[in-house]
Amino acid sequence: MKSSRIIARMTALTAAMAMAGFAGAAQKLTADIVVVGAGSAGLSAAVQAAEKGKKVVLLEKNPFVGGCSAFAEGLYGVESEWQRLAAIPLTRDQEYLDQMHKQFYVVDPFKNRDFIEGSAENLDWLAKHDIKFQLIHESMRKLPTWHVIGEYKGVNHGAALVKALKDHADKLGVDTRLATPATSLIKNKKGEIIGVKAKGRDGEITITSKAVILASGGFGDDPEKVRDWLHRDPKAIGPSVPIGKTGDGIKMALAAGADMGNVSFIGHTHAHGHGLKFLSNLYTTSWQPATMWVNSDGNRCADESVTFCFIDSANIIYEQFGHHVWSIFDEGQVKYMMEKGIDSGIGVLVPVGAKLKDLKKDIDEALAANSDVFKAAGSVEELARKIGVPADALKASLEKYNRACDNQHDGEFHKNRTYLRKLDPTKLYAIQLSAGFFSTWGGLRTNRMHEVLDTHNKPIPGLYAAGLEVSDMVGPTYSGWTSGYAFGFASYSGRHAALNAAKKIDGGKK
Repeated sequence: MKSSRIIARMTALTAAMAMAGFAGAAQKLTADIVVVGAGSAGLSAAVQAAEKGKKVVLLEKNPFVGGCSAFAEGLYGVESEWQRLAAIPLTRDQEYLDQMHKQFYVVDPFKNRDFIEGSAENLDWLAKHDIKFQLIHESMRKLPTWHVIGEYKGVNHGAALVKALKDHADKLGVDTRLATPATSLIKNKKGEIIGVKAKGRDGEITITSKAVILASGGFGDDPEKVRDWLHRDPKAIGPSVPIGKTGDGIKMALAAGADMGNVSFIGHTHAHGHGLKFLSNLYTTSWQPATMWVNSDGNRCADESVTFCFIDSANIIYEQFGHHVWSIFDEGQVKYMMEKGIDSGIGVLVPVGAKLKDLKKDIDEALAANSDVFKAAGSVEELARKIGVPADALKASLEKYNRACDNQHDGEFHKNRTYLRKLDPTKLYAIQLSAGFFSTWGGLRTNRMHEVLDTHNKPIPGLYAAGLEVSDMVGPTYSGWTSGYAFGFASYSGRHAALNAAKKIDGGKK
């Protein structure tokens, strides 16, 4: 009788645990390498490690693979086969010197050199994994380094790379666990990282491994970290692709003794608010160079053709009081964009020359919705009132700008005269621009072997990091003049973290 009561209690307890989502004992796995994060860095690491004969477990906290990489378009490369065929004379030496100079030498010279040297080989590796490239010169302010990804199984750009690498990972036997966030690193008494703990659908998973590669991306979806780590106002700047990037890998590494490194962000011109749809025809006007920008004082504040380099635009906009500007255009510009097409594309999503055939429709809908970020007016005074700037200052700014257009010379900001187009003060539009970012970049210091460094500048044995968790690849400003630098580095660093980890597991042998 007693034993039957015990069995009954145990049965009831098991049923209760199952209902609470804790069925069964904690799961235990073993692997050679655990990769945390299944974006381009993590997938590249997983495929490369598996090709080296390693047993790989790939963890992803989202119920899908790809991360921010699925929304990217092209990868950086210098002296690639695609550049050779296009007769592009840019060399690795030129690009390295340019990168270091423009980043004011506040970046890691070794990792940047390694990446630039290996960027073309990385594209070749990806091409062998069913990924197609087309070399595209993104804008006049950028170098021709952008290798845009072609179609794979019905998708293109970053989504194509993700799908292709996931297919190869599956063929190679990579154990991919979706909706399974890593929660902590396992460290032995010697200070070596020997595995990962994760939260699965049925409870905790403990994975013992010989190496861990962190590739979980940035922290831009965590407002507190944007404020404390990035030192930006999270109410004024935020992610354009919010998919749960909260710095998980960085936090786990810091808890294991890693040293916090510099952080940056991949900023861009942004326009968002009531009555405005992302990537709509009206949104696309926010990236055009032939407008006039004024700040909250009603004063012109930049050469508006800075829109050809989106990170520069984001920096200028954020530095204005209130962290925004108003981009002003007129009916003539509306007609130009509808009939002739745009001058500045939004990557290849909205290419240069695209005709904004729905622009008038978008304008009417935004006005009907009483948009807080888009206004129209029949006079300068009316527009000033609607956008909340001093009328006298706005009138003076417009008159001075129109004189510059008449003279085809901008003595204030030296704007390219191609984009100096006079504005009609009797039919004006204004769209509010803010700063956004595609992702943050940085958080962990690593060496050129992609090993995570501790607070004494020593590698933490068994721990590697790749992609946008890695610090010191760019300085305070992302390298917007070298198209695809972040996307290219994510894949490159993921692969080489895996190669170095596999080599160490094999006792230093290739």
